Amino acid sequence: MRPMRIGVTTVALLLTLLGGPLLMVSSGLAQEASPPRPSHIHNGDCDELGEVIQPLTSLTVPSGAVAGNADAVVAEAAFTNIPISLTDLLATDHAVKVHLSKEQIQIYLACGDIGGALDADGALIVGLKELDNSGYTGIAYLVPAANGSTNVSVLIAKVLPGGGIPAAAGTPAAGAAETPAAAASPQVVDVGLTEFAIDMPTSLPAGATRFSIHNNGAATHSFVIEGQGIEKTLANSLQPGKSAFLNLDLAPGTYTIYCPIGEGAHRAKGMEVQLTVT
Repeated sequence: MRPMRIGVTTVALLLTLLGGPLLMVSSGLAQEASPPRPSHIHNGDCDELGEVIQPLTSLTVPSGAVAGNADAVVAEAAFTNIPISLTDLLATDHAVKVHLSKEQIQIYLACGDIGGALDADGALIVGLKELDNSGYTGIAYLVPAANGSTNVSVLIAKVLPGGGIPAAAGTPAAGAAETPAAAASPQVVDVGLTEFAIDMPTSLPAGATRFSIHNNGAATHSFVIEGQGIEKTLANSLQPGKSAFLNLDLAPGTYTIYCPIGEGAHRAKGMEVQLTVT
């Protein structure tokens, strides 16, 4: 199996992608471990996540006393060998996503769409963008390995506006905004699709919204939302029992939500909802 490589070039790119001061700790202080951060590879992209195709090892930060440079960056990382080739991952849309914690799985820290130019060794570096105002960005490093598998390294670190040196990881700097995304996480709206109905609220407040869409029926369904200059469709139709997410910033107004399967047949049978956003 080809070993995973996290070299100087990769670390330098991570710092460039983060684009700002990083969460730091003072030398000699005990470093508090963050809760494990669940991570997955999904079908679709970061805006329209499809089903999970591969769980990854949860990200962690080493605990214990800090040694070495007092300005060391606190980074969380995980390494996983997955039984999927990089070629297959690039053949259709996929994304890497990191959650806040197992208990708050609905809150995302960062996400990266898998794509880009391969390096001379056939490896791929993917930038992970901040989600839900978490303050976290990072990279995923995908390296072809033996037997058609792929070594996936996921690394994130927290950007602190204006810098700052908290006493320990997870402790906000004086005057800094509260961590992570809980204060500004999107509203999560459950949507159930069946034959032939859409079960969801018909009124919502404006703002960042994550539709958590579940196909509870026995037929294939999908989800479209139109209105206020928006027209968004799930990247992939949902087979029975499958789920997906669709993220939007909803402005006040009226929206039409429907299932587009069957060239309008499902919609005509009742899979249409009018949503009012205030």
